[in-house]
Amino acid sequence: MSLQLLPNNLWPSSFVSASDPRPTRPGLVSQPQGFSRIRASQLASCRSDRSAVNAAWLFAVVLLGRKVRSARRARGGSENEASIMKAPQNLYELLGVQDDANADEIKKAYHDKMKICHPDIAGDDGEEICILLNDAYDLLSDPKEKKAYDIELHGANGMPKPVLLLEQDMAPTWEWTSKAGNKKMKPVYNGRPLSRSLHRKVPPEDQGEKWNDEKFVFVDEWTCIACRNCCDVAPRTFCIDADAGRARVFAQWGNSEELLDYAVQACPVDCIYWVSRDELQVLEYVTRDRMFENGNTVPCSMAARQGTGGGLEDPFTMATDFKAKLEEEAERRKRNQQQGEVSASISEMQERIRVLFSNLSERLRTAGWG
Repeated sequence: MSLQLLPNNLWPSSFVSASDPRPTRPGLVSQPQGFSRIRASQLASCRSDRSAVNAAWLFAVVLLGRKVRSARRARGGSENEASIMKAPQNLYELLGVQDDANADEIKKAYHDKMKICHPDIAGDDGEEICILLNDAYDLLSDPKEKKAYDIELHGANGMPKPVLLLEQDMAPTWEWTSKAGNKKMKPVYNGRPLSRSLHRKVPPEDQGEKWNDEKFVFVDEWTCIACRNCCDVAPRTFCIDADAGRARVFAQWGNSEELLDYAVQACPVDCIYWVSRDELQVLEYVTRDRMFENGNTVPCSMAARQGTGGGLEDPFTMATDFKAKLEEEAERRKRNQQQGEVSASISEMQERIRVLFSNLSERLRTAGWG
């Protein structure tokens, strides 16, 4: 029997015997017993089948590429035109976040884009867009600059800023709903106090001068020592907050004016005040907003009273600053409405984004905004 040798890839694995003692050359296997020859036609058929498989695979790849390009064209013309059409219209879209994104979301989005476009990674193609990303982050990470940009942006789009749609009715009794679970959400100022009002339900014999003047009680939780005196005197008005551990008003005018006045005067640290409705809604908001930022905790009452609370402002100072900002925003919106013009800074920024985005390579556009 003659010995014939063939390359490994031409022999089915079942034909190779591990017990065959005959020597082989590197890269070759000896033909097992019972197979004395391989016909030339069989060898050609094997090669032909392999070529057919390769050709079919190549055809499938080409066909898939055509389908992908056809789908892109269907979505918006040519590939280059589609990329330009998807150019961000403002700084929020440039970073890929919503216009109500918080500071952490903006920071994360900025870092994600920089990981793609930084010149150390993308080369010279990413230099200009990185400068724009830096400018976007600097503006949106500054609370004052961000607020001014939001006002101009919403004015340019013909939309009012949602959080500034304030309630105008200053009646002593306002619409109120249960705030169950509200501690898990950042409070939004809407021009309405967070406590409930029972002003209209106070019987005539329990009314007095402060009821007629439409005054309300507010507890400075920063300086409260949780003595529970107010809760004992007027239990239908005051309570101890479960998280903060300080006194808080949950229902305005839940008790008579006589009892409320006594609770104010009997407070051992003078942390309860009579205020107007306009003052009340701002004081309650800034207090709850600061507590949310601090994880629903309040500063040490002793440090707050001595002015050593780590630079923390008292609620009345915060309320004054907040009201000044509201007035400034209202004045700016009024000027924009009177002028009836799109802010030049907004239009210039939009044009800058459009130009730089259109100059990006298809690779960077797809990687960062595709």
